[in-house]
Amino acid sequence: MSMTTGLAARQRGLGFSSLITIIALAAFFGTILLKVGPLYMSFWTVRSIIEDMAESYDPSKDGGSTRAILTSIEKRLDVNGVEHVKGSDFEIERTGERRFKVILNYEQRVHLFFNIDAVVAFSHQVEVGSE
Repeated sequence: MSMTTGLAARQRGLGFSSLITIIALAAFFGTILLKVGPLYMSFWTVRSIIEDMAESYDPSKDGGSTRAILTSIEKRLDVNGVEHVKGSDFEIERTGERRFKVILNYEQRVHLFFNIDAVVAFSHQVEVGSE
């Protein structure tokens, strides 16, 4: 009987300082998630735009030049309201007669709190055209 009450007396649950620490950690990671999450959603939009363009682009019909590919990507970015990615963020290399490699590299900075910012770097590449 006294052993049960002694054990119950020691197990009082979460202390105040532990509760404050858990709330602070939840607020910290929640802030990061809310600030950085939209950046990833935007990147996924840009990535799907590039992959859709790579599937539907026909070099013989659409021009088959790096400028034509870049124009196609920029039009799709405009239609989807993507403003943070510019044509200068893309690098297009010719890898064959009618084959191109489209490389996207860009960084985005977001303010987290106080004087702390987060910089997120995104990179993606696709093959465009046919052999």
